[in-house]
Amino acid sequence: MRPKLVIFDVDGLLLDTEALYQKAWAMAEEKYKISGLSSGIFLKCVGRSGKDAEDVVTGELGQELGMKILGEVRKTGKHLLEGTIPVKPGAAAILDRVRELKIPRAVATATSRDLTLKRLRDAGLIDKLDYILCGDQITRRKPDPEIYCKVLEHFSVEPSRALVLEDSAVGVEAAYRAHIPCIMIPDLVPRSPKQEKETIAILPSLLDAAALIEGWQS
Repeated sequence: MRPKLVIFDVDGLLLDTEALYQKAWAMAEEKYKISGLSSGIFLKCVGRSGKDAEDVVTGELGQELGMKILGEVRKTGKHLLEGTIPVKPGAAAILDRVRELKIPRAVATATSRDLTLKRLRDAGLIDKLDYILCGDQITRRKPDPEIYCKVLEHFSVEPSRALVLEDSAVGVEAAYRAHIPCIMIPDLVPRSPKQEKETIAILPSLLDAAALIEGWQS
């Protein structure tokens, strides 16, 4: 049975932001001569922001060095993200196809509203969405299910009749805790047995997800 609502993450799913953030971490790795920043610590931060990311970094590097490096990474990342961010393959196509199926399309992202609106507008995707809920509009971030529960409430849709598309482990866990079926499309961090238990499918691309949704019976 087709869902009555499809909810999309943004970073790493619709927009290729994570690769740019990883570049910022690689630059810090080179500057400080600390191996594993871009291939280890950064990957643990994927899907997290704010205090959650700070806790990961300071837990690995200590308070002083961790906050110093994180501050530089955020500044560099912001600069790299000032231009138009590449759209992930299939992003526009799946949003258009979901509209054709007369299913509402929502966004649930940890990123602030101002940045999210700008990035989606620059990418030409904002008019393809019906509702956008962002990290500064909630009190608890993924993997807490709050953001997904609020989207469900907005549309008055039962969890079992919605569908979430996510790329990160914390996003998948948030959907699972909200009792919403989830399709994972891994970006930089590969799948794990935990995500296999928490999803209905793990697919290589948004194009595959669009085909799956279209193939479901109405």
